Amino acid sequence: MNHWVGIVALRDAPSSVSTPLHRMATAIETARRIRTYSLGTGRKVLHADLRDALRAVGRRYSLANDSARAAASFRAVRFFPDHTDAWRDLPWWLQQELARELGASLPVQRSAIAVQARRSPRQQPITGKPQRRAGSVTSTTSVVERVGLEPMDVVRPLLTDPGAPFDVIDLGAVLEGDLAAAGLSVADDPAHARWLRIATLHASYVYEDVHGPAGLLTLHTLNMLGSLGGAWLDLLVLDALAGDPKVQDKDEGTQSARLAHHRKEAVRQLGAWAAAAGFAHLGRGQAQSETVSVAETLALQVVGALVLIGADEPARRLVAAKTMDAGRGAGAGVPQRDWITLVQERPYVRGMRWSYDTEGPDHDRTFTATLHVDDGRTASATGGSKKAARQAAAHAFLIRYDPAAASAVPAPRRAPAPVGPSCYEVDEPGHGKAICDLRQGFGLAGTSEPWLAQALTHKSWAYENPGLVERAHQRSNSLLAHAGSHVARALMAYERAREAASRGLRPAAEEARIGSVGNAECGRLGEELRLTPAMLIGTGERRNRRSDPGEGAAQAVLAVAWRQLGARLLTRRPYVLHTWLTTLDQGLDPMTQLQNVCSRFGFRLHEPEFYVRGEDHAEERYCELVLTCGEENIRWAGTPVMGGKTTAKQRAAQEFLALLHAHASGSTGTWSAEETRVLRGVLRQQLYQAPHLPAKERLNCARDGVLGLDLLASTDPEGFRAWAHRTQTLVGDLPQDTLDDLTRFYTQCLTQVRYSDDSSLRTALRSVAAGAADVSTRLAAAAALRAATAEHPADLRGLLAAWWAQTAETALVRLSDGTGQRGVLALTAVEAGALREALGWAAEAARAVNRPMSVELTIDTDRLYVLVGIDGVNVPKTCARLLPLLDEIVPSMRCTVAEDSLLFHWRQLDGSSDLDETALGVAGLTALSEPLPVPADLKRQARDASPSRLD
Repeated sequence: MNHWVGIVALRDAPSSVSTPLHRMATAIETARRIRTYSLGTGRKVLHADLRDALRAVGRRYSLANDSARAAASFRAVRFFPDHTDAWRDLPWWLQQELARELGASLPVQRSAIAVQARRSPRQQPITGKPQRRAGSVTSTTSVVERVGLEPMDVVRPLLTDPGAPFDVIDLGAVLEGDLAAAGLSVADDPAHARWLRIATLHASYVYEDVHGPAGLLTLHTLNMLGSLGGAWLDLLVLDALAGDPKVQDKDEGTQSARLAHHRKEAVRQLGAWAAAAGFAHLGRGQAQSETVSVAETLALQVVGALVLIGADEPARRLVAAKTMDAGRGAGAGVPQRDWITLVQERPYVRGMRWSYDTEGPDHDRTFTATLHVDDGRTASATGGSKKAARQAAAHAFLIRYDPAAASAVPAPRRAPAPVGPSCYEVDEPGHGKAICDLRQGFGLAGTSEPWLAQALTHKSWAYENPGLVERAHQRSNSLLAHAGSHVARALMAYERAREAASRGLRPAAEEARIGSVGNAECGRLGEELRLTPAMLIGTGERRNRRSDPGEGAAQAVLAVAWRQLGARLLTRRPYVLHTWLTTLDQGLDPMTQLQNVCSRFGFRLHEPEFYVRGEDHAEERYCELVLTCGEENIRWAGTPVMGGKTTAKQRAAQEFLALLHAHASGSTGTWSAEETRVLRGVLRQQLYQAPHLPAKERLNCARDGVLGLDLLASTDPEGFRAWAHRTQTLVGDLPQDTLDDLTRFYTQCLTQVRYSDDSSLRTALRSVAAGAADVSTRLAAAAALRAATAEHPADLRGLLAAWWAQTAETALVRLSDGTGQRGVLALTAVEAGALREALGWAAEAARAVNRPMSVELTIDTDRLYVLVGIDGVNVPKTCARLLPLLDEIVPSMRCTVAEDSLLFHWRQLDGSSDLDETALGVAGLTALSEPLPVPADLKRQARDASPSRLD
């Protein structure tokens, strides 16, 4: 019983003594009053409206392929039925999304504590109005006066401690010594050392070690560390390149080529170090055929883990020590000889022509390029691509006909050390003020002002004003923008990795995905910083601008800030930059989302058709999508936009997905003839194909909430009836065999949601099996497993009588039945098991601290209530581990948590409805009302594991 003493949390003062009748009535009345939720802005929202908004947010995230956020949104719906309270607060990012969805002012947190936020995945526009062109801001108001550029200290949630099971993974003496030489002692923080141990695991090891500590991970965790390490390595190499002032890049292309060359060399040297250090943990098969790429992957994972735990300076020192000359000295300038250019420069070469041959399969093709000149000389060579083969053939030509020229390639020109830039002697409105505002907002030194001036210099202005640029030793912002794009990606990668690692060791693929930061996103930062009005832009570009110059300026400003502050940007930065970084969208673009929908449900998406209208100076383009649904072709025309084919195609796909979203949410009551035809074809195809989806796709459907699954998973029968009524009105009657198949489909999906690999129950059981769970988690996992695998339904009175008979001898229990002479109060097997475990948990807690316990039941307005109270005990904290597990296992059983009590009640699936029952509605509600099958492995685990093993 000692472990229970550590679990039970006492209140400061025992609750006042009250009669059972008064206590129950008070609890029910309190639950009924809890019908609104505060968004953090002073606005109260009804739970019914909140549920609709949560589902809308979840559907947007599911369309953006962010199933982790979609699942979190749908899961939150369960916490807000009409007569109960949310037992935990909504995360910050979800509060912001709800505020946007409900049209409320955004909750703002401008304290030193970092906010948890993410931008809504690409909003699905319902209207057909073209969006405003980027970069059209004309106001010259100061940046600080318009946006929150004040600096803030960033405080993040703690990283998840992987747990003691990972201590058995050996880092190796060489790696520990190298880390110590870089200034990091692995003994200082066990949790950080465990993340480094995780970084030494290869994917093959995780595959094979399913019953060891690696079984607590997913491959997404390792991929995330590798991506973070790769993004950070780009920055370290760029910093080294910038540290060599004698080599000046002509343009961003040359800088990009130098970066690619030196990064490749740095990865090669890091891989050689990792292979020699011998810290890799490989699967048995991989260990027999270890390749260079394996060592390089592990090296990047180690760098990523160092950055993740905040050891960015040791990471820099380690990379510098293991990558000699990476970004410095040898190889500076053009990284590879351009043999084709050298051939073209030979005076005897006239009329170069190329011919090609290919051989090998598509996945491993070899190209042979032959160079012909007019005088009949030729040379051939092979390569993995046409470009490589051409270079090799040109090299072979020089070796054969002009070996002196082939060996006399001059070294890259090393220019004298450049004179530092200075500010321009110009009087542009807002330019100087913006430089001052940026310097103050980022906390930069005065020496940064000339570089900020360069960051605000567009190439068109530099072209039109060469004298001013030369006198100030300046240039356009293109090189800074290229460097800043890598800074943006590294900062974004760190934020995403920290957020995912603070939640656990098994992030979803969408949570762990670290992509690139698009130009549109950088343009958004430039717009929020109001950089475009302060930029120096050429007259012609300012008059005929078709792209946003603010995106390059935003990237350039980040490059300047990084060069002065470095990793300090991780802990202190302007509020607007922090919000931008934590709201970057890593979801898929609308066209990719639509392709995923088509692939899942068997649509055929044809090549889009494009049309142009308007005069040349105001040309608009629109895209028409063509889909084949069964035997029917569906055409959907997007809104005309100013831009290229890609913009038009993305707009059409975005509006197509918005139509599906509007139907699922019920936000639109009437449809045009075209919209009706599209919805009818798409929904019929989805309903017919859904029962035939494989298990993985069924789970994705459940997570994404398609076909009303978000409503069923949150036990909202009325919401599902409304969706089924809307859907069947569009698609018409369905054959009975299709309806039977849909019932099985819904049952399978609900089962997978409840018992999926990333469910709360399986996560807790894995933690217990690996020895990484605390006492409370072990007890809660055992209780939830017993509840999930309960096989016998029960009458509530009989259940309470049997429980009281077993408990009354060891605990002070008061039992009160206020149901009168009502009939049998039936519970399903899982409901009975969950209530039994909750009662047992409360009894153990009361017994451990020697406090009285009361159990009262009543029926009010045809709803069954059970109140469990423990005087003087902080019930929410005491039951914190158990309640989330039971909530996921038994969504039909609701719980309102008070300071010293739990109020259980059950949702009735056969309540009254204003809508006629449809056959589709019956198919879904039948799956919801019937007991879900428990997976065989959970039954076996419950049968084989004795209470002592889990307890």
